[in-house]
Amino acid sequence: MSALTELRQCPDVATLKPALHTLAGQFGRVMQLDILTTMQERTKQAICFLRLDNPEKEQTLMKTLGVGRFGGEVVIVVDMDSSASGEDEGPSSRWAEDDE
Repeated sequence: MSALTELRQCPDVATLKPALHTLAGQFGRVMQLDILTTMQERTKQAICFLRLDNPEKEQTLMKTLGVGRFGGEVVIVVDMDSSASGEDEGPSSRWAEDDE
């Protein structure tokens, strides 16, 4: 199972955040991790903005996961299970609460 596939198994931000820390920690020390959740056409997505302690390590992470960079940060988009949501409330987004 690929690393991104494993992240898609996370049902919420509370489980996604430590999973991202563990995954990214294999490449270097996580300096920053921000997660924006969004709902688009009944698909909940987590847009994860990540910084490691070293740009070369970030490059290795991006190459390994097949992800890119936006505004200087590594960006990982994870489709999450939104089956718990019954109604489509249209497009929306919010920053996930930082519980650390």
